[in-house]
Amino acid sequence: MKLNEQTEVTLDIKTISTIVGFAIALASMYFALKSDIATAMEKPDPVISRQEYDLKDNAIRSEIKTNRDLIEKNFEKLETIEQRLYEIR
Repeated sequence: MKLNEQTEVTLDIKTISTIVGFAIALASMYFALKSDIATAMEKPDPVISRQEYDLKDNAIRSEIKTNRDLIEKNFEKLETIEQRLYEIR
């Protein structure tokens, strides 16, 4: 395929309107996003209340305690398995 000055490109109305519509949609999305970013930069940082902090802290601490209990149970099971393994030998 050669492209030169005599190459002809034919586009129908439907293709041209699709290209123009796509360009308009892309431009409108760009400016809307730019506007949203500018608005977000002007807003103040969210304030975390003491109650919210305490609730999250308690949830994390209870999850850690639950995990610690599960780990301890697994260690006990592992010791039992090791004892049985040594008895088999």
